[in-house]
Amino acid sequence: MSYTQMLSPGKIGTLELKNRTIFPPMGTAFPNVDGTVSQRLIDYHVRRAEGGCAMNIVEIAGVHVTTSGPALLGIYDDKFIPGLAALAAAIKAAGAKACIQLWHGGRQTSGKPFDGQPWAPSAIACPMICETPHAMTVAEIKEVIASYGDAALRAKKAGYDAIEVHGAHGYLIDCFLNAYSNTREDEYGGSLENRARFGCDVIRDIRAKVGRDFPILMRMSASENVSGGIVLEDAIQAAKRYEEAGVDAFDISQGCYGAMPYTVPPYYFPIGVNVANAARIKQNTNVPMIVAGRITSPDLAEEIIATGKADFVSLGRIQIADPDFVKKTMEDRVDDIVRCVSCDQGCVERMFAGHGVSCVFNPAAGYEAQVVVKPALEKKKVLVVGGGPAGLEAARVAAERGHAVTLFEKTAQLGGQYLLAGFAPHKKVFAEAAVHMGYRAQKAGVDIRLYTAATPERIKALDPDFVVVATGSDPYIPAVPGADKPHVFEARSVIATDNYLAARNIVVVGGGLVGLEAAEILTEQGKTVTILEMLDEIGKDLEMYIRPYAVAFISKHNIATHVNAACVAIEDDGIAFCKDGETVKLPCEAVVMATGARSNTAAADMVRQLGYTHKVIGDASKPAKVLEAIWAGNAIGRTI
Repeated sequence: MSYTQMLSPGKIGTLELKNRTIFPPMGTAFPNVDGTVSQRLIDYHVRRAEGGCAMNIVEIAGVHVTTSGPALLGIYDDKFIPGLAALAAAIKAAGAKACIQLWHGGRQTSGKPFDGQPWAPSAIACPMICETPHAMTVAEIKEVIASYGDAALRAKKAGYDAIEVHGAHGYLIDCFLNAYSNTREDEYGGSLENRARFGCDVIRDIRAKVGRDFPILMRMSASENVSGGIVLEDAIQAAKRYEEAGVDAFDISQGCYGAMPYTVPPYYFPIGVNVANAARIKQNTNVPMIVAGRITSPDLAEEIIATGKADFVSLGRIQIADPDFVKKTMEDRVDDIVRCVSCDQGCVERMFAGHGVSCVFNPAAGYEAQVVVKPALEKKKVLVVGGGPAGLEAARVAAERGHAVTLFEKTAQLGGQYLLAGFAPHKKVFAEAAVHMGYRAQKAGVDIRLYTAATPERIKALDPDFVVVATGSDPYIPAVPGADKPHVFEARSVIATDNYLAARNIVVVGGGLVGLEAAEILTEQGKTVTILEMLDEIGKDLEMYIRPYAVAFISKHNIATHVNAACVAIEDDGIAFCKDGETVKLPCEAVVMATGARSNTAAADMVRQLGYTHKVIGDASKPAKVLEAIWAGNAIGRTI
């Protein structure tokens, strides 16, 4: 396929861009504690700019002291200019234009960092922050408006080619625009025209201070997806006013803190989830349109631009997974692009946990200076036992360093548990990613041997210098009476096979990710499902953007759940569980066990007995999430 539209030059205001790809302003948690630019942030942006995208938009930078906090970029004072200038210069030297996003969090940020209350149009708390904000006076509104213009001027002085105003996701401008968090009765509240006034005044103040030849972008939520929130028609009307005030391009997203998954849509959202909304806004405005949200392939990016639905594509998580996305597209190496499965595990989850953005499939993301694959000083014969994510990553990296790598996989397929995960609802892309890991390992020169179990004879015949044991885990079934009955099934077999259960009334034991996926499949088959979970809530192991879907599915389908409930026995006609010190019997026709995993240690024990130098990684060492498995594989691959 040709990618002439995606790779064609474009223009925003007076700014010429070499192609139609943009790296968006996703938060990183990389700035220094005092809000200044860190070397880690510079390294991260440089690597994306080197990969060929046309413009990097630096993450949220606070325009006023009332939107400051630890590890949040600041641009509300001249003291931030030197660091911001260094970042802009580094991005531009690496081949991309530099833009920075100007932000005030409004009620969706805490007042604790500045010993006060959050500032907002009205004293209505954000349900996620749970702090009642200070209702801004008109004088304070004017002060914050001026702070946006001053911040834009600082950005221009620091060498940025453009700025983006964050008017989406429930932050201050968006908070003024929606009627449920803005109940003012003055010129900044009431009608949509009045509610859009704050954003318009911000744009006009910026334009007055930076001049006509400095592009102003604006990120907008086409829909907030909460009751009483902004809907598409509101966004269209607001966009018309913002354009009239001086916006040069719109950057379309959706969601807010009350609907967080929409802001960085996970795998259960369709690809290109915001494209239709962007196209509608584009039809009603006269400036370029940028669109974000699960644009994970060059084919989709090309289709969006070629059909005129948007003018630029915002490629966030895919360029975290593979910073060379654009470069590989230009070089006709599309098959080599690392997959993004929109799991939000390495990027969003780590960012909110304060660890900083990274990626399941790219451990170097956010660690550009530390995670470097260097040629091996001494070439060795390496055996990897197990073709799951950990083993494939270890094998690929070791082979790329020059080692002679052989991989034994006892089954017919590579990918391990991640391949099986692809059978779960909405997760076909996981299986595709697992297959792609095998492709990358094979392309790196790994000698892959399927249907090959590790035996003493085979290992001795190969006589490796180093063995990596990555044999994964097996389902753990607790030793409760009746667990071996014929109507008891393991959850993975329900998810990953055509093992259709004839039973109508089914209990799933285990309310973690695997149990919830099994419950969803069974519910879609028309079964009556009950979930038992021994912890105090369902889905406790799910990522913060994944759990809302599971909870909503349970609610929508009226699935019965019991928490703090430990299975104590399985009988022919039901299951017994203990809750609050009492034993309860629940009638059912079948039981599905989703009670965790246990390391498969047989190969590790054998290699140890044979006396070979080795390392046990992934679930074979300790069952964990796929991020830990792949990162462990990458680490051993770099150090052999």
